[in-house]
Amino acid sequence: KSPQMDNTVVYDLEDGGVKAEKKSEDDFVDHQVFVKEDEPKITIPQKVARFTARRPRACLSVVLVFSVIMSFIAFHFGDFDITADNKGWRSRGTLIANREMQNDVILRMRQKLFEDTDGSAWYDVENTVVRGYVLLEDRDEGINSDGEDQEGESGESRNLRSLQSLFDGCDAKKYYGNILAKSSNLYATYKTEAKSQTPSKSILEPDALFEICEAEAATHATLEENGVCGGCTSSNQCLPPHSLILVLKLHLNLDLDMSCSELKERYTESVQESFTNELVECTQEILENFDPTTRSYGETTKCPILFLPSLVDTEFGVDGNSFLRHSSSYYVTYEIAKEDLYEVRPLYAYTDESIVTAAYDTLSEDQNDIYIDSVLMTDMALALGSLTITVLAMGIHTRSVWLTTIGVLQIILSVPLSYFVYYFIVGLKFFPFLNFIGVFVAAALGADDVFVAVDKWKNARLENPSSSTQDIAAIALPDAAAAMLLTTSTTAVAFFATTICPVTPILCFALFCGLMIMFNYFLNILLVFPALCLYDFWLISGSTNVLINCGCRSKEKNEDLDDAVNMQEAQVEEKESLIHRILSFYYHYLHITRYGLLVAILVATAVCIYIALTIRLPDSVDVRLLPTDHPLERHFEWKQKLLSFTLFYAGGSFGEVTWGVLAADTGVRNDPDSLSTIEIDETFDPTSLDAQEYLLGFCDKLFATDFANPSNADYKCPINHFDDWLRNQTASSSQDQGYVTYCNDANSLPMNEADFSPCFVAWSELADENNVLNNQGVLKILRIRTQMSVNWDASFTVMDKFWKSYEEWMENERANAPEGVNKMFHTAGAFWWYDTNISMLQTAIGAALIAIAFSAGVVLISSRSFSLMLFSGLCITYVLAATTASLVGFGWDLGFLESICFAILIGISCDFVIHFGHAYIQKSGSVSRFVRTKHALLHMGPSILAAAITTFSAALVMLFCTVTFFTKFALILLMTVVHATVGSFVVYIVFADAFGPAEPTKLIDSIVAKCTSSKGREEKEEGRSAGVIH
Repeated sequence: KSPQMDNTVVYDLEDGGVKAEKKSEDDFVDHQVFVKEDEPKITIPQKVARFTARRPRACLSVVLVFSVIMSFIAFHFGDFDITADNKGWRSRGTLIANREMQNDVILRMRQKLFEDTDGSAWYDVENTVVRGYVLLEDRDEGINSDGEDQEGESGESRNLRSLQSLFDGCDAKKYYGNILAKSSNLYATYKTEAKSQTPSKSILEPDALFEICEAEAATHATLEENGVCGGCTSSNQCLPPHSLILVLKLHLNLDLDMSCSELKERYTESVQESFTNELVECTQEILENFDPTTRSYGETTKCPILFLPSLVDTEFGVDGNSFLRHSSSYYVTYEIAKEDLYEVRPLYAYTDESIVTAAYDTLSEDQNDIYIDSVLMTDMALALGSLTITVLAMGIHTRSVWLTTIGVLQIILSVPLSYFVYYFIVGLKFFPFLNFIGVFVAAALGADDVFVAVDKWKNARLENPSSSTQDIAAIALPDAAAAMLLTTSTTAVAFFATTICPVTPILCFALFCGLMIMFNYFLNILLVFPALCLYDFWLISGSTNVLINCGCRSKEKNEDLDDAVNMQEAQVEEKESLIHRILSFYYHYLHITRYGLLVAILVATAVCIYIALTIRLPDSVDVRLLPTDHPLERHFEWKQKLLSFTLFYAGGSFGEVTWGVLAADTGVRNDPDSLSTIEIDETFDPTSLDAQEYLLGFCDKLFATDFANPSNADYKCPINHFDDWLRNQTASSSQDQGYVTYCNDANSLPMNEADFSPCFVAWSELADENNVLNNQGVLKILRIRTQMSVNWDASFTVMDKFWKSYEEWMENERANAPEGVNKMFHTAGAFWWYDTNISMLQTAIGAALIAIAFSAGVVLISSRSFSLMLFSGLCITYVLAATTASLVGFGWDLGFLESICFAILIGISCDFVIHFGHAYIQKSGSVSRFVRTKHALLHMGPSILAAAITTFSAALVMLFCTVTFFTKFALILLMTVVHATVGSFVVYIVFADAFGPAEPTKLIDSIVAKCTSSKGREEKEEGRSAGVIH
């Protein structure tokens, strides 16, 4: 029991009945009541605090040992790996996503199911979740994957016969069969005057071609020297790169080994003119003959030997345009391990960029992926830089190496402990690349709890200089824990609210960050407070160790602490007086101009809301991780400018219509590699005459709409192809054995119901049609392929209109289709991307509403005032609108990363206003709103500014990262802190100063008092009744 508690304790009712002080009996007056020392109850938090203060070393040691053990288990047994795992960027669990998941499983297992004879493959796929993530752009949805050239077999044969003699010991066929089809070939892209918006140099000019030739020759020599290219029988020889240089040499019938200088001499003005004209005519012929349905242009007659559309860009040849800005070179490297090819990347020859700039990668971006994994470690090191700023801030604030060290341990240990819960308890095995941003979150926000704990402790010690460490702990720990719980809960819930997102990486990120916010809170109580108890004990004991306290030192052991306290008070007062003078000066002018500022705030908020609502959804499915000026990112951008890329994606996108499966996802939704089982539609039965007739006419109706076309010019739907086969078999004198065995002389559809399924299956095996899938002779799945009239990269608005129209048409068909064939649905990779965008938008809105509602509740509980809750809501609205408007100003879309910022915005902005609201109600009774507002500003302003500056400074470090996820998050965090600071210091303070209540808690307190008194009367009545009965 504390010595000072032997005295009588008095509660001053004029001061709200909240402050207790020791008084003598002579001090009692009518408005005071005294309470005996043994009457106040010791709360559970106070008991915990006293227990911690009695055994600080044991508490600290146990928590540290436990945390280290859990951290080791998490990292060692939890498969923790720092790699750029960028999978899973698609929705799951929605209607569209469930349809697409079944489509993914069918695409992945189709051939096995088609070849299955005993039902084993079907059993496995119906009972075991299929694994294996498939990129949407890599789906097999009708794209020819055999690597055949677009000229056709006759053009290839003609060219090969004339070329093979020039490539002694090498296979010229690889220029056709592998150059464009093999995505692991090294692929150089070129652009003239890359930094200029209005270039004046064409690649077909001598100087530009010479630069490309020199770079190409040097790179080719490097690849040969290191044995990382192929195409020839000799191990030290490779096929020359496929480029304009090779086509030009063949055009002029020159030796392929001719040097670049000699080629430049031969490339006279007349040669340039004739070569350019031939390329223009060739390109025009390709554009004229190109069939978007088949994505081919047939055999060309005007193109030079070995010309492919990858050599020119999309603007070349259009309306006779002869200016060429983009081109490429392919190197035959597809048989080389991507890691071996990446090792020689520093040796690639680049142009001097005076005229032409070169960028290298493979079509599948292997080198981009490897590079990102390598720089990720560097960027993670910058997280330590962010932590360094936090350490400095904590050191300056606490003036103690000891407390700073424990604070840093709190932040560091929050990461593995959160991962332990994430991996072992929640069961999430997928750790996306986005989660690494959580390290910055821990560094930027974790110090705030340390500041609160240290400040609460030091304030309690200054107010009670003679109290024991246990008494100070009983005061500081409950107070700090309650204050931190408010801000921790709002920030954590803001993150947890984002877990409603059906896009796996964002869900995982939100959960991981929410866990780290919570563990920072728990570790602050379990680590920092025992450390504060030891810190206080050491100071009382007279420790002079500078590692314990760098600000003031005790004179000698057991000496009274008053001198040290006075020194510390003087230092604090000197520091506070400066910041208080600044804030008082600020409030003076804010008070004078409050109504003008109020109008400006309303106008600015309205403008920000208007601008924020103009933010666009992204048009690209790609999640880019490097800045736009990086060579690897340039490669990605420039290859999309080439004609080959445009032709590949021309004419719309591929899709399917499927019967026989249900839209479902039975896999682990938070694991991108976990797909689903096939969910068979047991009601699918196409054998009835009505069903056969409906299916026979379905394709004609579908292809008559504006939605879809056949996937190629020769395509027929399986059921229509089957009907033609029946007619041909009937008229044939030599019938297929399958027809004789299973079709019972059927001559067309509809046919006998009993014979339909066996006959249809027999035809599918003869025709090798794997879109007709059967399980031991019973038809299970039927699919047709389509080419939709909307492009893969169509804008969200266009795709939204297209999908809704298509879905409406399908709904009508399902309503009119006969039983057994009325549960079909349409799928396409483009639809999944569209659904993901919708999910992002819904998550942004839903998470924001959840976080705002929770934050409003917390503000109401902490401030006990509806007015202050309204002011907080207006402040948060401003922060959301202003930050989003800033992102619009930076030219951002509402992409994957941007959408999660809304939860972060609310969490951080709410933290600041909670502190101001709590300070506003501290003065009891009826007090002018001007006095309350100024008190709140002076009392909490310094702490809020310190937290804002610390977070802002930590986020600045992230701007120097290479990976755009980190830099974008840094900018979002910076904008959030800036606008949250403006929102709290300007918006909130102005509203409070203009409309703040004089008695903010009066209404809530009166309601609580009435409820409490009513309950008390009921208890007394019950007691009296019990007494009478007794």
